[in-house]
Amino acid sequence: MYTALYRRFRPSDFDEVVGQEAIVTSLKNQIKNNMVSHAYLFTGSRGTGKTSMAKIFAKAVNCLEPIDGNPCNHCKNCLAIANGDSTDIIEIDAASNNGVNNIRELREDVKYPPSVGKYRVYIIDEVHMLSQGAFNALLKTLEEPPAYIIFILATTDPQKVPVTISSRCQRYDFKRIPANRIVDRLMDISKEVNITLQPEAALLIARKAEGALRDALSILDECIAFCGSTIARNDVLEVLGITAEDSLAEIIKALNERDASRCVGIVDQEYMNGKDPAQFTRDLIGILRDLLFIKTVNGPKEMLDLPESEYKSLNMLSSMMDIREIIRIIDALTETEHSLRYATQPLIVLETSLIKLCLGAELAEDAAPKEDNSIIQRTTEHALSGTQNKDINRPVKKDKVPENRDKGNDIKGQKASLAKAEPDRGFDKLKSAWPNILSSAKQKSMVLFAYLTEGTPVGFDGSTLKISYKSDGSFFREEMEKPENSEIVENIIKEITGLNVKMECIIEGENEKEDEFMARVFEVFDGMDIKIMKE
Repeated sequence: MYTALYRRFRPSDFDEVVGQEAIVTSLKNQIKNNMVSHAYLFTGSRGTGKTSMAKIFAKAVNCLEPIDGNPCNHCKNCLAIANGDSTDIIEIDAASNNGVNNIRELREDVKYPPSVGKYRVYIIDEVHMLSQGAFNALLKTLEEPPAYIIFILATTDPQKVPVTISSRCQRYDFKRIPANRIVDRLMDISKEVNITLQPEAALLIARKAEGALRDALSILDECIAFCGSTIARNDVLEVLGITAEDSLAEIIKALNERDASRCVGIVDQEYMNGKDPAQFTRDLIGILRDLLFIKTVNGPKEMLDLPESEYKSLNMLSSMMDIREIIRIIDALTETEHSLRYATQPLIVLETSLIKLCLGAELAEDAAPKEDNSIIQRTTEHALSGTQNKDINRPVKKDKVPENRDKGNDIKGQKASLAKAEPDRGFDKLKSAWPNILSSAKQKSMVLFAYLTEGTPVGFDGSTLKISYKSDGSFFREEMEKPENSEIVENIIKEITGLNVKMECIIEGENEKEDEFMARVFEVFDGMDIKIMKE
């Protein structure tokens, strides 16, 4: 029977574990110094080595001839554990054994000492799936375990593990494995099984595995079944149903040029070639993320793990696009990807989304609300209430200047001018310091810098700085209004200018229509005591 690669090449000792060096060092030192704890919590995303590490640790603590903290893999205890024959290593899947009764049985079981080894090791996988009652039952055993018992709790969702449980464990967080480390491992395994794996194909597999070596080996298994002894990049694209970069680049160009016909044509062609609309959308978002990194992040080449030819192609594509446009498309496609999960006709959902992206400005103009006469009528009726004795048919006095009824207005005007001078000086100071403010923001966060550069300082009243964004800049305004972003910028402003400033982000022309309407109302009913009530 064929053995899957991820099982065949599961690490047998600590030195074979990939990408978790810090955890390996810590566990080996505990074994060498005889400082083994009674409970461990291994957390991290799938395929990063949690269960493999637990089994290696179980072998090491029971090994008859350990070597520098590693199991020897030759003694009877190591061989029994490796073959799954040891009664001292108990693996429990919490997803299917999550009830109180299951844990009560475990509590009874821990009373018995190990039959062969030094420790009985309980490996509870996906421990976050236990019920609250089961956690409560487990807590008693974790508080006062027998000296010969070790618990290793593994989970992909540590926030669901009660603090009462996690606080009694040594916690180790497993990192996602870097793509270059996965590539190295794939190339080594391919040589061992006599498979020719092209480096570009290995890199694509590593990227799609998203830091999970086990997933990468499963993909390699699929590719071997599909291709045989030689695996090229295009073979991996075919196996995974991933859209080729050329098609993705073409559709991004079409979106940037607002060419809806070309977008739909490309999508339909990929659909006829067997590509899933949801996967196509995810691939498109992925390449747009790469473009955003190229435009905003220092040293993106090292972060993206792209072949040289693909990086050059994306770099050229990014030069044609504006940051705002990239973020606008990502935002829209993210919503589309969510909608596709529940769509009965996914192709139509994707096509519609792309057409909306291409015709966004025109659709927004067509959908813009017309002047609401009912609001005008209600406001006018309210303004007229209690004024029946006034002549409402008098002509509009467009050029009339209100009579000065207060002889002290000149003095008040002088005070107002002096009061206004201080904010004006502050605003001048802010405008002159703005390049330094942007530079400081860039050092703290490239993404924050990108958000901030899209806005323009337009006003300062002595305490509030108004930053205006263009009509399509609502995304940037929303991001800048988040406390974690606005506080950073406000602190930067204080450091550079000494001013205590609160930021207010506005959209260009957002209140112009309302202001024009109210000005007209006051002009028509000049001299009346008008009060505007909000409904």
